[in-house]
Amino acid sequence: MFEMLVSLVFVCFATVYVYAESSCQSKEGGYDVTVNIRGEPSKEIPGVIAFHAYMSKSVIPRAGERLIFGVTKTNQGSGYNSKTGVFTCPKTGMYVFVWVIRVHQAEHSTELMINNSVYGSTFLRAKGRDDGSVSGTVVAHVSKGDTVYVRNHSAYAGDGRIHTNVHGKPTFSGWLLH
Repeated sequence: MFEMLVSLVFVCFATVYVYAESSCQSKEGGYDVTVNIRGEPSKEIPGVIAFHAYMSKSVIPRAGERLIFGVTKTNQGSGYNSKTGVFTCPKTGMYVFVWVIRVHQAEHSTELMINNSVYGSTFLRAKGRDDGSVSGTVVAHVSKGDTVYVRNHSAYAGDGRIHTNVHGKPTFSGWLLH
């Protein structure tokens, strides 16, 4: 009975710690398997580049000001700098970048920048008693050493705060596709 209990505990632990998300046979006859590792958030997974950060303080940005997403939850590949808000690409490839902006009784336009060029933009107006969120998504080829960040619109400062609290946070995320 004791051996069976130990085996059951081991299987449960292994299932929670490492599990296969998908598997399919490739044209070459091999199998592609995606594995997620849980339990050690600081552990690097070879070949994975991904980051996710959020704002912990509301801000009233100036025109062209870079937005700082100061709390990093994921930073595989160590490309995101939470002090500057800049992702420096560690490997050339096709990337996806997503940012979410939340305002309360305000309006703001934001831009996703790659090497100081605008690649995407958003605008949100939430006046009166309203608040709201807007998201932007960019898929782009980025070279090693290129920089990616989100800024307030270059010519329009907007009006009011970019808002964060327990009910919603502005976020900035990115990951390597291929």
